[in-house]
Amino acid sequence: MMEGENPLANAIRANFTRPSWAFLLLIFTGLAVLSIHITRNTIFQLGPISSQAGLERPGGPPSCSGLFEAPPPRKVVKSISEFGGVGDGRTSNTAAFRRAMEYMEKFRGTGGTQLNVPKGRWLTGSFNLTSDFTLFLEDGAVILGSQDPEEWPIIAPLPSYGRGRERLGGRHISLIHGNSLTNVVITGHNGTIDGQGKMWWDLWWNKTLEYTRGHLVELI
Repeated sequence: MMEGENPLANAIRANFTRPSWAFLLLIFTGLAVLSIHITRNTIFQLGPISSQAGLERPGGPPSCSGLFEAPPPRKVVKSISEFGGVGDGRTSNTAAFRRAMEYMEKFRGTGGTQLNVPKGRWLTGSFNLTSDFTLFLEDGAVILGSQDPEEWPIIAPLPSYGRGRERLGGRHISLIHGNSLTNVVITGHNGTIDGQGKMWWDLWWNKTLEYTRGHLVELI
C-alpha cells in the first residue's frame, strides 16, 4: 500500500471492481429491507371493500379484503332478504336465492349486480350465479348447504372425471355454481360458506349415495 492511501477506500473500491460474496449479500439484504418497507407503506394501506349498501364495517376482525382493490360499483344492489330470505338457520332459502339470481340475470352486461347476505345463517340448496355479479357476505353471514339432496340437482359429470367421481354418471351440482361466467366476485367482511359436507359422508358410508357429491363452489 502506498503512503497516503485510505485502507477503507481501497476495500470499497476492490468490492466494486471485484465484489465478494459478503459484499453482494450486504447489497441484497439492503434491497430486501427497502422492498419490505415500501410494501408495508403501499399495499396494506388499501381500505376494505365496501358493501355499497350501508353495510360498511368500521371495526371488527381484520379481513383479507383489504389487500385487494374494490371491484367497480354494481348498478343494482339488493339483499337476499328482499327476495324472501330468512337467516334463522332452519328455513330453506333455496327459492329465495334462485329468485334473486333470476332477477340479477336481467342486469348482466348493463352495470352488474350485487347480492348482499346480511348477518345470519342462511340455509340453501344450490343456486347459479350470473356474470357481472358480486356475492357479498356481511360480517356474521353464514351460507349453509342444505341437508336435502333434492336441493342439489343432478348435472352431467365434469369432463375431467368422465365417468363421475364417487359414482358413475351424473353428479350433484355445486352449492354455488356458474358456467361460462365473467366478472364474478365473491367477497365480504369475513362471512362464511359452509357446505355442511357431513351429509355426503353419511350417505357414502351408508351406501345410499346415488350420485357424486357436489362441490362447494364451482365457476367454469
